[in-house]
Amino acid sequence: MGALAEFRRSERMLLPAPLGAVACSAVLPMVQVALAFGYRGSDLRTGLWSLAATAVYLPLHLRHVWYAARGVRPPSGHWTLAGMAVVILLATPLAGAMWVRSYTALIVSAMLVLPGPWSYVVYAAVVVAAAPVSHALGTPWNTAPWLVFSVMCGSMALLLLVWLPAALARLRTAREALAQQAVAQERRRIDAELRRTVGAALESIADRGQRLGSRLAQSEPPAAAEPAERAEPAERAEPAERAEPAEPSELADELTGLSADSRRALAETRRRVRGYRQPSLRAELETAAALLSAAGIATRLDLPRSGLPDTIAQPSRAALRAAITRLLRDHAVRACTITVTSLGGRVRLELRTDEAAEIVEVAS
Repeated sequence: MGALAEFRRSERMLLPAPLGAVACSAVLPMVQVALAFGYRGSDLRTGLWSLAATAVYLPLHLRHVWYAARGVRPPSGHWTLAGMAVVILLATPLAGAMWVRSYTALIVSAMLVLPGPWSYVVYAAVVVAAAPVSHALGTPWNTAPWLVFSVMCGSMALLLLVWLPAALARLRTAREALAQQAVAQERRRIDAELRRTVGAALESIADRGQRLGSRLAQSEPPAAAEPAERAEPAERAEPAERAEPAEPSELADELTGLSADSRRALAETRRRVRGYRQPSLRAELETAAALLSAAGIATRLDLPRSGLPDTIAQPSRAALRAAITRLLRDHAVRACTITVTSLGGRVRLELRTDEAAEIVEVAS
């Protein structure tokens, strides 16, 4: 229950994360507008130009942030990025010397929209151009490095705010995909096992029932013969006399065997259905290994040759999941080996990392 509550709490925290990234991304442009009105060398004209340009490009920028924070590339992002870049660059000579700080939004949107190599090129080009552009707008050379540093720090801070919820969203998607994969794999295993056991038994029962029906049809008394047919020669009646009807005792034995096989098949079906209600140990181990691997932990499963128990009890499953959760939280873990041993009918799981080992007793 504690793990389930923690999972639901993390899901609730993930929902407002994109909204927080959008809100923080909107604060810096607002500060930039305030600086355009009140900074040294600025006036009402530069402030109005800054306000107008911000009102045009900011919705496009926040759109990029919203999609990226949810782990999705914005549709038509290249066009909206191009429009945003045109607005910011055209407003540069009109919105005052502090307008260079709006390049932070341009860098962030480029990093979120463009693929890897091109986004880095745009990032470097904008950072390099920030100092000479600000100096050309009237900023002293001793102030230009501060503007460049401000653009770099602001862009990195905003990118971290966006990348964190994006990573959480991708992790949730990967977790759902792993869960679906585990369900599909378990269904395939159940289908193969049912075909091998219950399916074979049902096919045998069906074949025996068909043969028994044919024998019953042959054992029925023949219909009353017509007077004309009685007068036929004995030679024509000889083939019919050769097909002897089945004895009632043989049919009774066959029916008794068929009923016993049906009861055994029903009992086997019920037993397997009860077993399917409990989780499979192999499925739990494979899911745990997949989760650890998805988190960047090199995981290896060491299973015994003698086979695994079909099921795992709830306390043992809870202990295994708790151990996996602790490993996922430990950022120092880089490799893990899950070893299953069976001695004297007792099954144990050993989760060994570089620094420690944990034992889980399996009760089926």
